[in-house]
Amino acid sequence: MQREMRCRFVTFEGVDGSGKTSVASFVAQSLRKEGLDVVLTTEPTHTWLGDAVKRSYTETVNPFTEALLFMADRATHTDQIRRWLGEGKLVLSDRYCDSTYAYQAAGLKGIGPDPMNWLKRMSKPFVTEPGLTVLLDVEPRLGLRRIAARSRKVHFENEPFLRKVRANYLMLAKSRRFVTIDASKPMAAVKKEALRIVSSRVEASTAARRRS
Repeated sequence: MQREMRCRFVTFEGVDGSGKTSVASFVAQSLRKEGLDVVLTTEPTHTWLGDAVKRSYTETVNPFTEALLFMADRATHTDQIRRWLGEGKLVLSDRYCDSTYAYQAAGLKGIGPDPMNWLKRMSKPFVTEPGLTVLLDVEPRLGLRRIAARSRKVHFENEPFLRKVRANYLMLAKSRRFVTIDASKPMAAVKKEALRIVSSRVEASTAARRRS
């Protein structure tokens, strides 16, 4: 039986190496097996806008330019997310607006006044607030060890910068829509905890009709 969903938009956040991509994929697959109509999406998107964002990873760009590229990609992504939600789907996103608030605010620190609030104000017209955000919290040093084998490195994959990003995430996580998981634990345990948390938010109080 399909379950009626109370929370239909869930995001997964965390510094590089936190395991969020693996966790989001596991949760999506698990919920599909339970009969839910799940869409798993990601940022940057697999579009020309997302490609422009990815190109900025490896080139020297103005921090404001980088932030605006992320927001442009998100504006179009949000249009698609809203369509999926309108179709009654459960949408899981590997990164969304909080990644920009955490990463780009760290990059803009010292350049402009209160960069995080500036990013939030700029994003407000085209962002759909998630019903739940799962923050996979890990020390940057451990996260970087986990991704050490990657052949391609990007400019923000360094410990001092990721410490700023983590601090921003922990500040954002004071919001009631966040649930924080200790992602330094074995990945199997992290996945199990994330699935429990997400399932508890999408469970129905009444029986739902079988998916056609």
